[in-house]
Amino acid sequence: MPKKGESIKLIPKIPYVILCEGRDEELFLRCYVSHLVEGKVAPDTFNIINLGGNEELQKKLRVLHSVEYYDHMQGFLIIRDAEASAVNAARSLQKSMNAAFDMDIPLDGRFTQNSEGIRFGFVLLPGKNDEGDFCDGTLEDLCCQILRESPKEFSGNDLLKLSHSYLEAVEQKRQTPLRTAHKNQLHAYLSGTDRFVGLKIGEAARAQCFDFSSPALDFLKEALIQLSSGN
Repeated sequence: MPKKGESIKLIPKIPYVILCEGRDEELFLRCYVSHLVEGKVAPDTFNIINLGGNEELQKKLRVLHSVEYYDHMQGFLIIRDAEASAVNAARSLQKSMNAAFDMDIPLDGRFTQNSEGIRFGFVLLPGKNDEGDFCDGTLEDLCCQILRESPKEFSGNDLLKLSHSYLEAVEQKRQTPLRTAHKNQLHAYLSGTDRFVGLKIGEAARAQCFDFSSPALDFLKEALIQLSSGN
């Protein structure tokens, strides 16, 4: 029988850990972190770990303290989708982190140090609004905000508008909402291109579909800098 926390591999020489929700998120983050490292914005000191879906993430947080080399770590950043309610997602993480690490983290995810001197923070995707509050939504919503450019056949965000119109027509025809409209929106856009059709998010990120210098990613950049700086 596998031991608690066995799928979590902490590395003593990499004390800053990103805990994320799902394979798409993991691969997207790997590409984004590489962008920051190449630009000398952040150091190459992040261990990115996929904890699976939201329920699995919460379960594994509870056993994190029992993972080998946990006491060598300096900071953890948890990243997950806000989904239908950023407020509820933040409250859920706050409750889980309080139970797992005996600490009170604010609802805005600011880094907080627990009794063992390890810092914890979180961010919710797709990010923050102009008032600094986390928005409802998902990684796919963020991806639609940071598309590098439309194909040469289109101007501005015409292709994104077309993909939205297509999904509206689909929902009207079937007379029921799409269960994962955020995923349908992004992949409808990708299917309208020659270069990105059929790609998953991580593959699209590697193919430079997304603009990693977009201000829409500033919330994530700032969190990663704070994680690695210890401030």
